[in-house]
Amino acid sequence: MLTAQRERHNRIRKLQELLQNPSVGQDPPDDGVAEPGMVLTVRYDDGETETFLLTHHEDGAYPADLMTCSPDSPLGRALHGRKQGETVQFGVPDGQTMEVVLLQAVPYRPEVSHAAAPAGD
Repeated sequence: MLTAQRERHNRIRKLQELLQNPSVGQDPPDDGVAEPGMVLTVRYDDGETETFLLTHHEDGAYPADLMTCSPDSPLGRALHGRKQGETVQFGVPDGQTMEVVLLQAVPYRPEVSHAAAPAGD
């Protein structure tokens, strides 16, 4: 219980720091290239699609209905710098390789709903 309380306290502190010291950077260009700050839609080799924000920021800094993916994750590293329509492969924890197609890459805009459609759509 003490650990969970400590984790919540640390999370609150980090969010307060983000709010007190916001870093205002330049929005990425709307050029269809995957980079941090872009909302990406991908299609996995099983046909399922997923939409997420490629970002270094923690979950909670964006709407709850928008998943995030770190550029440092295997998927994030594979997609970084790729253009819409490109297919990439990345390793998964069980040692296998997955393939995804980058369907769309658009800059994150808070005023626009970037929520993914239900799986299979």
